[in-house]
Amino acid sequence: MSPSDTVLVFARAPKGPRMPLAVARCPAKDLPVTIVLDDSQAMAPEMRMSRFSEVLVGARVSRSGNPISQTGDLEGLADGIVALGKQPSVLVTIDRVVP
Repeated sequence: MSPSDTVLVFARAPKGPRMPLAVARCPAKDLPVTIVLDDSQAMAPEMRMSRFSEVLVGARVSRSGNPISQTGDLEGLADGIVALGKQPSVLVTIDRVVP
């Protein structure tokens, strides 16, 4: 990973479209980082986090800065489904390479 790579932290619905409900960006040089995801980072107005009770949380390191997953990107997911409003924080470990 290069300090100039882009880290995308996202939440998506456990079932349904893979499009993220919310996404935040930061430079890889800032890792580790704490990010708060909410409706202000929604990808589409009709798909806000507040419409869901549970989400999957993950992160991807994009060498190109492109939000679409590409071969060679690094990624990881938090363990299990996150119940919104019940967990103060989750840990995401970036531990695999996108094939």
